[in-house]
Amino acid sequence: MQAPVAYKASYGGAFHGALIVEQDIAMGERMRRILSELAPGRRVVIASSRAEACNLLAALPYDLVLIDMRLPQDDGVSLINHVRQAYPWIESVAMSAADDHQLVDAAIAAGAVGYLLTEADDAELAFLLRSIERGGAPMDSRVARRLLGRIAASAKPSSIAPVVTRPSVARPAPGPLSPRELKVLRLIAQGWSNREIADAVFLSINTVEFHAKSIYRKLSVKSRTQAVHEATQHGLLN
Repeated sequence: MQAPVAYKASYGGAFHGALIVEQDIAMGERMRRILSELAPGRRVVIASSRAEACNLLAALPYDLVLIDMRLPQDDGVSLINHVRQAYPWIESVAMSAADDHQLVDAAIAAGAVGYLLTEADDAELAFLLRSIERGGAPMDSRVARRLLGRIAASAKPSSIAPVVTRPSVARPAPGPLSPRELKVLRLIAQGWSNREIADAVFLSINTVEFHAKSIYRKLSVKSRTQAVHEATQHGLLN
């Protein structure tokens, strides 16, 4: 299935159509209000189930989907997978009331580019969602800190476990990163925001965002968390 022409370049820009998949009516309306205030006049639709969401996705074009990970029968994970495979130009952002490690891991593995905790206040959720327009990943800081900590810990060599040689699947090497991109990548891995990076390396915020998008492209990823994970696998953060 091909992306509608008007939506092929939607990543990194303001969304044109958003779908909220949330079984809690009050929460769905809350997220619709937040998105509507971010982009007045843009279409924001609510679905209460995976089946309804699939019907709406097939009927109208969207470039952003917010998915409740508490949908019954793991429908949240299933829907993220469906969006990634059938509508690869759509950004999927998962959400739940609290930081559940298993839900977060499942969402990221399925292809979500961000994760929101709806216990946050409206201003914080709006701030995170606005980052999509700059090509960022709307990730609650508590979730991001835990994921980055786990990635950093997994990158440390073990002094106890014996070395066992196993056949491995070759991973394609990423495109070469420039010295400036490596510096930006290492600051991203430390949890710095684009604004903090810009101030630290004396660049404009637009230049830092340009470098971040170049890093994502070369690593074949779509979010900060995925970039750090991929860079760790290739030894770029050593």
